[in-house]
Amino acid sequence: MGVPALSPKDQRGFRGSADASSAGFDAVDLKLLELVQTEGRITLSELGRRVSMSPAAVGERIRRLEANGTITGYTARVSPERLGYGIQAFVRLSPHGGITLCHFRTQELIHRPEILEVHHVIGEDCWILKIAVRNTGHLEELLEQLSSLGRTTTSIVLSSPVERSILLPPAP
Repeated sequence: MGVPALSPKDQRGFRGSADASSAGFDAVDLKLLELVQTEGRITLSELGRRVSMSPAAVGERIRRLEANGTITGYTARVSPERLGYGIQAFVRLSPHGGITLCHFRTQELIHRPEILEVHHVIGEDCWILKIAVRNTGHLEELLEQLSSLGRTTTSIVLSSPVERSILLPPAP
């Protein structure tokens, strides 16, 4: 019934598999991953209380999950609206021939503060960008600049009923 828990001194490395058991995750690791994704500011003491381990043992497990690349960072989520960005949108971009993500014009644009995410995808379009802009005038200005790279298709976000889900390894 799953992989037995390893003591904090046992070494386990991520082997690149999507299977939770072969990746070395046990029930405690999975619970810790769930907790840090839902409550990013939770203390080691509280984590330990919730998984019935000492804060030191939990800290070792968290460090191991960071070291093997499972936990890639910690961040605060902010409200774009509270910062003055009233419109969020997804822009699909099909670049002109010869324009890549490494192209200097592309780099200038994707490092603008309005560009929240950039995804290189397979399909009709090559890139999907998530953007936040102040208003329609700001959207028009940004789209004009992005259109210099290629054909754009824009979808304005009305609402986001699921903004971020907890991600755990797939069940075996």
